[in-house]
Amino acid sequence: MLKRLDATKISLLAVGVAAVLFIAVNIVANVWFATARVDLTATGSYTTSAQLRPIFQNVKEPVTVRLYYTEAVGRISPRHGQYYQRVRDLLQQYAGMANGNIKLELYSPEPFSDVEDRAVGFGLQGLPLNQQGEVGYFGLAATNSTDDTEVIPFFAIERERFLEYDLTKLIYNLARPSRPKIGLMTSLQIEGAQGMSEEALQKLQMSGQELPMPWAVMQQIREFFTVQKLASDIQHIPGDIDTLLLIQPENLTPQAQLAIDQYVMNGGKALIFVDPSAETQNVVNQLGQPERVKAGSIEAIKKLIEAWGVKLDTKVVGDMDAAIRVNIGVNNRPILSDYVAWIRLEQGHFDPNDAVTGDLKTINIATGGVLDQVKESGTTVTPLIVTGPRSMRMEADNFISMPDIVTLFRNFVPANKTEVIAARISGTAKSAFPDAADTIKQSKQPVQVIVVADTDMLTDKFWVQMSKVANQSMMVPTADNGNFVSNALENLTGTPALASLRGHGVQSYPFTLLDNIRREAEVQYRATEQNLTGRLEELEQKASAMQVRQDGSGGAVLTDEDKRTIATYRSDILATRRELREVQRALRENIDNLQSTITFANIGGVPIVFGLILIAVAVARHRRRKRRATDV
Repeated sequence: MLKRLDATKISLLAVGVAAVLFIAVNIVANVWFATARVDLTATGSYTTSAQLRPIFQNVKEPVTVRLYYTEAVGRISPRHGQYYQRVRDLLQQYAGMANGNIKLELYSPEPFSDVEDRAVGFGLQGLPLNQQGEVGYFGLAATNSTDDTEVIPFFAIERERFLEYDLTKLIYNLARPSRPKIGLMTSLQIEGAQGMSEEALQKLQMSGQELPMPWAVMQQIREFFTVQKLASDIQHIPGDIDTLLLIQPENLTPQAQLAIDQYVMNGGKALIFVDPSAETQNVVNQLGQPERVKAGSIEAIKKLIEAWGVKLDTKVVGDMDAAIRVNIGVNNRPILSDYVAWIRLEQGHFDPNDAVTGDLKTINIATGGVLDQVKESGTTVTPLIVTGPRSMRMEADNFISMPDIVTLFRNFVPANKTEVIAARISGTAKSAFPDAADTIKQSKQPVQVIVVADTDMLTDKFWVQMSKVANQSMMVPTADNGNFVSNALENLTGTPALASLRGHGVQSYPFTLLDNIRREAEVQYRATEQNLTGRLEELEQKASAMQVRQDGSGGAVLTDEDKRTIATYRSDILATRRELREVQRALRENIDNLQSTITFANIGGVPIVFGLILIAVAVARHRRRKRRATDV
């Protein structure tokens, strides 16, 4: 009995000691490991980039960050409550790295309080909490010593993947005294109404049409750089331009060509987008069909980049494995097909060792071109973005108006080689104007030029979606196209501070095995479909070509043999159409069954296997206990 009491006391004492140790460990952990993090995500979404510490350690301009959060928001939406903790923790890490130059202030706005008035004054958006008109806040306002202000009106869940990027960008802009200057030269309406002439604006306003908005990529560029528009007849590139951004520059005058060439020869950097088949030059005619406007000449910019090391092919590149699946209408019925000229490239298609592409996840390309190296140039050409081996060069004429997507897929013959879509040119380059007087014939230092054989990748529809939350419009990227542009400009201007952050947001985990099997099945289906369609057209032509003799009153006179022949044709036509529909149905059924199987294996298979393992372990333990009991 005494031993039993002693054992009880010892057990109670052990529980008490364990409780004390638990509390002590938590206190020590909160003090010593407050900033420690373990990130188990595949893409490192919660890992602070190694490049961030120097950024915040070098902050010289004092920045005050005010985080406003109403606790009622978290009670109504627990996900927002968790999001707030992440925002607060990240800002505390930033403040800790900035050696006191970043001051974090936390506020909980109460209705009709001075704190709420201050939040509204900064432009924060309130979220309705109830029918009584009370609102909650979850936003941020930051200022520097010169009263420059950056605001996040409301932390929308849709942008949570981009939190680290958004916060770093905000503080980076306030702490940086000046921005690099980009010289923009383009024939496209990338700047919206801002880039239009007064005459064009007046015509547009008189017609009653809405003014075009700047492209999302242009808005992103202006967040980090000062942009100066350059004319296509410019005679000299201003000395304060840090990097040239040339986007489909058409009809360059000889003086402008020479100015660009000499800018690069003198050590200037350039990011160039040039496209053999720019879809952004398509317009809708009066019949509602796409039509290519008369494009200006891009031969001048092609001449320049060829002298520096790369030649733009006139053909459009397609990729069977990376083709984007689209829904098109044929004969008033929808058809799903892979559009081989619109391609979604993922990791493995980018140079992992280059700062511009190393952190990218996906890039969408639309009717892009191919860059071939000019070995005689003497420069080094490093591919940054390439297609897969099952790619093909296609005639650009196929894409002047509405392309036949099914025919393009059906006639696609892979060349079994990768093609270069974007490349970096480095080394000593030669001038494109060796005979010009009083010019630099060879670059004074290694050139830094990045060339991309596509401009459509810059348009909004290929990389961004607009979302509106709490009356706040925001861009939600679906691909890394915009990140690629910003990374390239920051790399060329020598300010690659945020490049490592942008790739954290866009995540895609497709069933690649399913996509490959589906694509192979569709290749076979399209071949069968072509044979059946050809047979159907032949039968219809034969039926239409039957000789019909006319009597005196204009009526049709058919012999019995003619009637039997037409009946046979019609029967064959109906049979062929049924066979064609059966092929289409079988394809959809096989793909759906395969998708269900693979989805189940990915989602349900793991728990089942884990459960079987637990059952096996339990059975094994039961057998061991049973053997021990038998032995005793």
